[in-house]
Amino acid sequence: MKRINSTRRVATAAALLAFAGWSTMVAANDAVTKGSGIAPAVPSNTRLVHLALGEITAIAAQKGWLQEEFAKYNAKADLVNTSSYTGTATAVLLDRGDLHIIRAMVNFALQYPASGMDTRVIWGSGVVNEHRAQTIVLKDSAIKTVPELKGHKLATSILSCPYYASAEALRSQGVSVDSADQKGDVQYINITGIAATSAFLSGRFEGFALHPTTSTTASLFIQDQVRSLATAVPNGMYVNSGGRSMEFAIRTWVDENPDLVRAFLTAQDRVVRWLAADHGAHLDDAATITSRALRIPKSVALFGLKDLAQTAWEFGETDANDLTKALKKYQEYQLAVKDPLFTKAHLTEKQIEVLVDRRFFTGGEYFVDAGEKKKGGGGARGATLEGGADSAGTKLALTKAGR
Repeated sequence: MKRINSTRRVATAAALLAFAGWSTMVAANDAVTKGSGIAPAVPSNTRLVHLALGEITAIAAQKGWLQEEFAKYNAKADLVNTSSYTGTATAVLLDRGDLHIIRAMVNFALQYPASGMDTRVIWGSGVVNEHRAQTIVLKDSAIKTVPELKGHKLATSILSCPYYASAEALRSQGVSVDSADQKGDVQYINITGIAATSAFLSGRFEGFALHPTTSTTASLFIQDQVRSLATAVPNGMYVNSGGRSMEFAIRTWVDENPDLVRAFLTAQDRVVRWLAADHGAHLDDAATITSRALRIPKSVALFGLKDLAQTAWEFGETDANDLTKALKKYQEYQLAVKDPLFTKAHLTEKQIEVLVDRRFFTGGEYFVDAGEKKKGGGGARGATLEGGADSAGTKLALTKAGR
């Protein structure tokens, strides 16, 4: 009966994601290693943790930090290449135990449990840089401002962060986007990945909402082919709430393996502090590691680590109450603007309150202090070094390229 319920849960998530027409189309190179939620009979009773291959995990593995931290708990990490998997498939991997921890932004942290998956947030970032999500046009486009998009087409995945950031940015300038209920000033096209980039370059639509630093879009900026019409609204709902990165896992796995969650968070924190140290001197080395692990050009890897828009690494928010408020505010906002996905499935306030697992935040038994150490206080945006804004020469020189 437990497996039947589990299957129904994922089927519900799959139906919701299918409703949004979401897919991630990124080139893949490796097959997923089959596993189970908790490794039963492996040599020496070593526990196995399935983690998605990404910048943080690739660097942690190459430096030996991942192995070192998990070895303390008689465990080791298996890096799973999920780059060719859709959101529905990734949800299935998470539910059946072939992937234990997922990193995504607030919309997924809310929508997975709203679809019936019993997850818990184990880490979350603070407010984000407004460049993280942008609305762009081709460099030679006649469209120069957001209002000039009226009557034209805007494309992105309806379930993606760029969709929510762009919709808020356009709305702030009096421009509406098509919804399920009514026609807007801008015609919306639901497309993503390589297909979206190719269609954009061929002129199939004028506006493109995206994360600049993904492997399928970075070249547009590196080669100076585009112009940014709008970033996310500064100090807006996306910057303060919706654009935050979250890491979450199935609740039963977290309950059974809180020590392994702590090991993962410790290794991740070591990577973030290494990337931020010495005025960013390690970013080139990090790009070499990630380009090989993810099989992307080094220029793309470096852009994805160093640009203001980067989503690869950032310090964590240590206050569980802050993350809980951010989740609540973001859902309230989407319900107020009648977003079709959140209107279809959303959490109650009580469900959101238990979503953030307080064991891994300030005061919790398995707390890892992943916050930025600053003398001057204020929110971290992943752009200052340990030592703080008040220390001479501590600013990390992240770039704003091709805008």
